[in-house]
Amino acid sequence: MDTFQDYYAVLGVAPTADSEVIRAAYRVLAQRYHPDRNANTDGSEMARLNQAYSVLSCPQRRAEFDRMQRRMNMHPQARFYTANSQPNPSAPMRSPLVFTTYDHRGRLHAYA
Repeated sequence: MDTFQDYYAVLGVAPTADSEVIRAAYRVLAQRYHPDRNANTDGSEMARLNQAYSVLSCPQRRAEFDRMQRRMNMHPQARFYTANSQPNPSAPMRSPLVFTTYDHRGRLHAYA
């Protein structure tokens, strides 16, 4: 890996997200950026999503990724920002935000 990518930011989930939320976020973003569904993409964003999901969906790879993050002091713990506490609210967001919620039947829904 020549440059480090924060896979949690690629999928738009918190570092404390469980595997069900990671899977739901991946599915929503894969539908959005898949080259067959969106002619404006060249597939590079889909490749980033696939790489992030392959690491975060495997418990062993995810644990190794978290250890590497801690060594690089990227995300020692989950950080959540509100609208008033963001460092620069006028700066564009670089990673997609994926909102997840459970319905009355207990099914997980993800919205990007």
